[in-house]
Amino acid sequence: MKIDYVDNDKYIVYLNKSYYIFNKDSIDECLFKILKIIKKEYKIDLYSTFNVECYVNDNYGVILSIKKVNDPFLKYNEKINTNVKFYYKAKFLYEIEDYFIKNRVKCKIYLYKNKYYLELEDDYILICEYIKKIIFGEKVLSIINNS
Repeated sequence: MKIDYVDNDKYIVYLNKSYYIFNKDSIDECLFKILKIIKKEYKIDLYSTFNVECYVNDNYGVILSIKKVNDPFLKYNEKINTNVKFYYKAKFLYEIEDYFIKNRVKCKIYLYKNKYYLELEDDYILICEYIKKIIFGEKVLSIINNS
């Protein structure tokens, strides 16, 4: 598991399938543990509403985009609300520097703003050490449509 702080109480959590098996119930269980880790690491108040977007990809695993929405009424009730949206079969693109990595795996490659992006059809583990960044969500469509 890897947690990145983006900005303004937004966090990205990467859950690789080799360490974590996805199903809807396990995300619910895991989410509270993740929020406790975020609270400890980034010193935030947990009593709020969290909007969570759960991107599920067969090759990689799960990426959670967690956005804290400050709700002053929940602070006094000591409650945590989570709104979770699931995006099954989400496309992930992998930013790489070396174009010829495409020869190691079955994939599609995109060139966007002088950067290479792979859309994998094979196993992620084969190229994980060469990946600079994982792209998901709406940005994937932008790259695919404009490359």
